[in-house]
Amino acid sequence: MIKSIWNLGLLSFIILFYTLWNSLRAIRSLQDWQTIATYGAPASYILISGLTWTALGLWLLWQIGKTWQHTPRAGIILSGLYWMGYWADRLAFQPSPIPNSLFSLFFSSALLLFVILLWKFPETNAFFTKETE
Repeated sequence: MIKSIWNLGLLSFIILFYTLWNSLRAIRSLQDWQTIATYGAPASYILISGLTWTALGLWLLWQIGKTWQHTPRAGIILSGLYWMGYWADRLAFQPSPIPNSLFSLFFSSALLLFVILLWKFPETNAFFTKETE
């Protein structure tokens, strides 16, 4: 049980970090709408994607608290979707002026693998399975 609490604590921290990051992204897009538009970035896309990932992160944290049995599956799916969204954003919507794609690919893929492994640990899954008598 101690390992599952540690795993879930780390997963919750990661989810909370990305939830706060995306909420900050949404707030800053509203505050700096004109500046973002000046540089040619789609401010409405930044706002909508930030709000969407904030809502999904809060939902996932809530599901962890409820110990919903499908939380690990939902966590893995959302992690993969976030990774794909990051790369779609990076390649299609907001290309980086200084591409460091190899480092970003390595780091984002390593983080995705780490998060998936945390979700896949037997102790983590045991936390979400309900014992029947």
